[in-house]
Amino acid sequence: MAIAGVAGLQAESRTFTSPDGRTLQAEILKASPESVTLQLTNGQSIVAPVDKFSSEDQAFIAKWRKENPEVIKYNFSASYKEAKINSIKSFKSDHEIITEAWECTVNLGNRSGETLEGLEVEYTIYFTQISNNQPTLRAVSGTSKLPSLRHLQEESFKTKSVQLVSSKLAAGFYYADGSRARQKDDIEGITLKVKHAGKIAYEWTSQGLTPERIKTARKSQ
Repeated sequence: MAIAGVAGLQAESRTFTSPDGRTLQAEILKASPESVTLQLTNGQSIVAPVDKFSSEDQAFIAKWRKENPEVIKYNFSASYKEAKINSIKSFKSDHEIITEAWECTVNLGNRSGETLEGLEVEYTIYFTQISNNQPTLRAVSGTSKLPSLRHLQEESFKTKSVQLVSSKLAAGFYYADGSRARQKDDIEGITLKVKHAGKIAYEWTSQGLTPERIKTARKSQ
């Protein structure tokens, strides 16, 4: 059973068994999905992979983790990229209209020092929609679930798509009031809310979005 030693205090022990029958007396100090910190009867502490123990011990360790939840110092990294997934061109009177579907790829990294299971990420995409020469900020929300994210692991997921429209006057035409001949919807940014064990562990807002700006958004389906 390959183990690594760390400092510790003496504690009440239990018999742990490896798959090949070797045993040791120890008390659990700390456990994650991958490893467990045990305190031996001589006061020394060791760290060992959970899968180096018998199935009965693995079940005991899993139960101990549930009954002794550790205070996690959550730390994440986040980023996103926009991508066009399709485009349709049409004509209406003296306008050329291009309707595009865009989606975001969100990248989330775990820097919390341990594996996090059952993460739920709530996201909202904010985009400007032009109607009658007037811009309106709209929002589309969704949820993505990450079953497991190891320490220093990064995972990506795709969001719902949003529909962006651009229109421009045909050559030779212009607006009498001086409005631009070309108008285009645009994605302004995204917000994330990461939940773990039913609690908010992390919130992130992309650069350029302000709380005041977000409050003006209208929700879209």
